[in-house]
Amino acid sequence: MPGWAVVSAILAPIFLLGGLVLATARQSASYSTTRDTISALGGLAATDRWIMVVGFTGMGICFVLTAIGLRPAMLAGRVVMAFGGVVTLASAFFPQPVQGTSAMHGLVAGAGFVALMVWPAFAFRTEPYAPWSLRPTASLLAVGVMIVLLFWFAYELFNRGDQIGLTERFLAGAESLWPVVVVFNARQLNPIFVALASEKT
Repeated sequence: MPGWAVVSAILAPIFLLGGLVLATARQSASYSTTRDTISALGGLAATDRWIMVVGFTGMGICFVLTAIGLRPAMLAGRVVMAFGGVVTLASAFFPQPVQGTSAMHGLVAGAGFVALMVWPAFAFRTEPYAPWSLRPTASLLAVGVMIVLLFWFAYELFNRGDQIGLTERFLAGAESLWPVVVVFNARQLNPIFVALASEKT
């Protein structure tokens, strides 16, 4: 697995966290990280929305690069991750309007959340010498945790709760950090497994 895949995996949560911290600091006191969405930071009504646009764009590109470089994973999972990266990037260019919501933004953001949630279910390997992070148990457990976070976020969103922003940040954080775990774990593999995995994908 190439070193740049490790770098891209690490940079994805950095783009997310950096965007959140810097963009939030530029908003008025009325913006709440617990209540308000991440999308609002990149919306047309946000102050210096370009900060979160850079965050979304960088994070999306990093997911695509990580998917390309994560050769020990099954190809289907890598394709799903890459798709999640593409739509994450696209969400930056379909911002929320000043008033109301954007159906297109909701579509691409939702597709990104789902793709980045389920990719491990398509990426796991059943070989006994596969890294633990790419075995069925770990992969499906990771998906299960993210599904719980997604339902929590959806519950808050559709019920207009006061923890929409908090739940979205937990979900986005989990989705950006799991590839880091997988990349570092797979990086320690014996070259023989990497060669065998490449042949099967």
